[in-house]
Amino acid sequence: MHANARVLLFSDPNDTDDLAGKLEQRGYQPLPAHSREDALRIITGRYPDIAIVNAAADGEGNRIRDDLNDLHPDGGIPTIIIGAEEEIPEDDLQVEFLPAAFRDSELFSRLKVLSRLVTMQGELALRSETSQLYGLEAPAQAAAPVEVIDAKILLITDNDSRRTAIRKMIAPMAPMAAVEVVKRPYEGMERLLQGPFDAVIAVGETDDGDLLDFCRQIRNHANLFNMPLVILSEGSDTADQDKAHEAGASEVLSFGASPARLLPRLQHLVRQQRYRQNMQAVYREGRHYAATDSLTGLYGHGYLHTHLQKQILECRSREKDLTVGFFDIADMGGFNAQYGYVAGDRLLRQIGGAIGGFVRAEDLPARFGADKFCIVLPDTDLASAGPVLYRIASVINMTEFALTDISEPVKIHLRTGSAVLQADDSAESLVARARNDIPG
Repeated sequence: MHANARVLLFSDPNDTDDLAGKLEQRGYQPLPAHSREDALRIITGRYPDIAIVNAAADGEGNRIRDDLNDLHPDGGIPTIIIGAEEEIPEDDLQVEFLPAAFRDSELFSRLKVLSRLVTMQGELALRSETSQLYGLEAPAQAAAPVEVIDAKILLITDNDSRRTAIRKMIAPMAPMAAVEVVKRPYEGMERLLQGPFDAVIAVGETDDGDLLDFCRQIRNHANLFNMPLVILSEGSDTADQDKAHEAGASEVLSFGASPARLLPRLQHLVRQQRYRQNMQAVYREGRHYAATDSLTGLYGHGYLHTHLQKQILECRSREKDLTVGFFDIADMGGFNAQYGYVAGDRLLRQIGGAIGGFVRAEDLPARFGADKFCIVLPDTDLASAGPVLYRIASVINMTEFALTDISEPVKIHLRTGSAVLQADDSAESLVARARNDIPG
């Protein structure tokens, strides 16, 4: 079974069995361990992506945490600690804490964040290896921020007293931190698109339809889906809080209980966001190192196939999904015949830039050739890839491109196909199946 991530579960048997079933339902691959010896065998033999550790399990929870750090001194395995009393350590972006009585929605919200960090880190290292085959030195990792003194927070509330209280709560973050306030969620979306911000705090009821829609819009936006989003709610209905997590909230806190919890949680989320941004910068830098297509600035055909073959081997060894998306421009030949090849190259340059700007950092955008483009989406199944590819094509198809020497804006139709890795695929066959998936 392909899975989003392999998850080491260290707890007592009753808790482990229950949680393992929930993980499987969400597409994760649980690796249960009922003793320290079991856990060590899994860590060294099954290579889990993430660990969930019950800090109180048989008194060995803390020893397992030390084992994880000892066996992976380069940063350890991202870990969720359940039932620990301590606060989040200032220097550890890959550790999340949950109370002993946690809600499933909280757990899976944190799992989603850590899974993305794992994917971004793994793809960054793999891309560095591919670049070395071309004699290029591309960075293999990004620096984690030690301290963020200039965080920029967007606060959404129409209540003056709440605004003042929240400013006081987060004032200790840093002297240079800035808080900008808007009153309504739709205003928040408009302001985020003007950005940049490090996190959003929204005050409102967790059953508020406008607020839930705002959460979904952020998670579905090509440039905002990583944005930390904390909801401070007046209500305490856990079912409504679960809905907010499912809609995309990073954290849901009751307003009355938030002063002691908001600041450390917000600091942690902001530092994670800065770390993702640092990795994104390294990805962009890496594209300049690699053999790129001179016209579009995307990865070239040769790099695509070399890297895709390495990804296929990695996905098979770790039982991960891998999807390829394929785009071509309908009737590009007719455009060249009408406006000339110089105008055609200008159009291709703009379309390639748009595709490269809409993908996630870990996705690899390439020009396949002529009017055809390819995107490789690691750790992504076909169902998850579909909305990503559709969104890219929809935005480009609605865009009016302005080209020199052409008096009217130009619109094109970008067609798309996709294919997920199968047991007998090579790089060539996987790309070919994605290409053949495009409607005739």
